[in-house]
Amino acid sequence: MSKAISIGYISKVSVGNVNASHTEGNVMVTKKVTVPDGSTLPYISGQAIRRMLRDRLADLGENLAESEYSVKGQEVTPIVQPWDYIDEDLFGYLDPSGSRRRTSPVRVSAAVGMFPFRGDRDLGTRSFERFGVSMEGGGNMFETEIYQNLFKGGILIELDRIGEYKAIEIGEKEDRSVSSEIKKERLTKLMDSLKLLWGGGRSARLLVDMSPKFFAYARLSAKHPVFLENLEVEYKENGFYLNTDTIISAMEKVSEYVENAIFGVEKGLFVNEDEIKEILGKYGSVESIGKAIDLAKTDVNEIWKS
Repeated sequence: MSKAISIGYISKVSVGNVNASHTEGNVMVTKKVTVPDGSTLPYISGQAIRRMLRDRLADLGENLAESEYSVKGQEVTPIVQPWDYIDEDLFGYLDPSGSRRRTSPVRVSAAVGMFPFRGDRDLGTRSFERFGVSMEGGGNMFETEIYQNLFKGGILIELDRIGEYKAIEIGEKEDRSVSSEIKKERLTKLMDSLKLLWGGGRSARLLVDMSPKFFAYARLSAKHPVFLENLEVEYKENGFYLNTDTIISAMEKVSEYVENAIFGVEKGLFVNEDEIKEILGKYGSVESIGKAIDLAKTDVNEIWKS
């Protein structure tokens, strides 16, 4: 049986601060990481990506267990019914008593910017005049660090743990599981939530689309995040170039474990689009983003055959 699905994706943010860090004075700072050459790259935490995925699952009609959680002070107690709730199944939970814990079978990386942060800021103002105070009463100004960037991220799905619950995870004497049909349905919904991904902070005024503009999917007989460190883009005079050599290297490294591969490319984003289709077509289907994710959904339905 297949053991894992590895997904790599690239998203584009035209103007945004999807996942802020903290406030310095009146400046909302974006999350950044310093790389060896001394430059800084903006990033969006894995926790934020997971939140977006959960929210899109709710948009798709899924009833989330978190709406039933009990909160006392700083403690949040899950209901621990992963057989009934997709979010407890896919994203896990932790009982603060320590007696029940499920590590997420859907592993999500941070989405890391592919180009350095340049220090851009958005200036906002709030006039107290709107609240019945005279103009002389003042108002305030605030700034938000913003960027335009491509972000790369990765997802690793442990197929042998979807819909399977160890006794220690659920606080019962025996293991439990759900049917193959439920497993297929939940993974299909996860693919849909990635296809529709958006969210993050400040979306009221800095709305962004985090859905993939490049999508790489591999179903594997071993667990490995194939594409996590192998998506690279350069900006040259006339646009974005996707490095296909690093993707080929990643695919060849795990070739003996790859059972199916699918790639999706957003039309018009990469200037070497024809090259991408020709080269990656030797390793799997290359389609538009929408069709590629739909093919991934079809592939998911082949995993558990009755």
